[in-house]
Amino acid sequence: MTFYFLAGPIQLRYYSFMVVWIALGIAFLVPLAFLWFLRKFDLYQTGQFKLNLVTLGCGMIAYWFAAQINPAMVNAGWVTWDQVIRITAPILEEILKAIILISLVQRADFNYVVDGALYGFGAGIGFAIIENVEYVTGNPEIALTVAIARVFSTNLVHATASGLIGTALAYRRGDSSWRGWLAIAGGYVVSMGLHMIFNTMVSAGAFLVVAILFGLTGMALIWYVIKRGLTIQKEWVAEKLNMADRATKQETKVVSRIETIEEILSPVEKRFGLQTASLVRTLVYKQAQIGIKRKLLETTASQNKTREINKIIEELVRETNELRNQIGVYCMMMVRTVYLEQDLRVWNLLNARVAAAGLSQKGGGLWDRVNDRLQQQSSQEDKS
Repeated sequence: MTFYFLAGPIQLRYYSFMVVWIALGIAFLVPLAFLWFLRKFDLYQTGQFKLNLVTLGCGMIAYWFAAQINPAMVNAGWVTWDQVIRITAPILEEILKAIILISLVQRADFNYVVDGALYGFGAGIGFAIIENVEYVTGNPEIALTVAIARVFSTNLVHATASGLIGTALAYRRGDSSWRGWLAIAGGYVVSMGLHMIFNTMVSAGAFLVVAILFGLTGMALIWYVIKRGLTIQKEWVAEKLNMADRATKQETKVVSRIETIEEILSPVEKRFGLQTASLVRTLVYKQAQIGIKRKLLETTASQNKTREINKIIEELVRETNELRNQIGVYCMMMVRTVYLEQDLRVWNLLNARVAAAGLSQKGGGLWDRVNDRLQQQSSQEDKS
């Protein structure tokens, strides 16, 4: 009897232990999955994975500082906890998360808003993950509910807010006029305002579904920013990638239509193998980065930064030349003609349809019908 009497509490503790660990897994892995999802839209692969890891780590450090400062302000009597939640915490946390972004945007290998959005999102995710651990372990009886609710609401708000600041800082990198500074100010205001609204809404007892919709809307906003940034980068590539970089018009066309890269590589892979197709993919990415870097030179005022960017361009050009040698002349000719062949097929199809609708074709083509209408109109005019 004693054994069965003890088994109940032991089993209950084991069950609670497992639930907490499952909740921690959700709280850790789902935010990382969101970051991985957004990185898939970085089609030119300008955002460096290692720097995303750095932003994750810095976001975690930012949480530690916020966890020290917020209670200290309350203990000093400067603010109440309610004021911390609604006002001071959103301001402080966004400033702390943005410190790494201010540093990264100054680097010569930083590109444009796609990088800013991804690095900012990463800093927010790092902050949110550590915050998740505190909330999950602090509420073991509802750990699973807390984890699921937070990853789809609070975590996305943290990531969106810092992603918007990263976007604003990146925009300033490409626009040194007053508009760039205005974008930074607007980015901070919108980011902090979004965070304040969410905290106020949640602390006032908003429904969970509303909080989740708020978080998902934020992620959709960052997705839109990345897509818009990619469109601008395509324009830069088409404008700046030229024969000086040994990129033909056909290669530039391929780079500008990066979404169809797998379509281009499919015949290459069948003909030359997976390794060669991988080399072609790398070549396309590096050509894109050359075009983007050349555009950034126009807005770089610092001479030191200009020299650093030029060195990166020179290294990219050297690497693309080596890739072309590895890929081989025959394969490069095939890549360069992929889009021309598609254009010719479309043009031939159009010509065939026009010919099929021509005068004297069976079935009364387009020109036959026009001719009949003209004859009918002439006949009616003669009668009148």
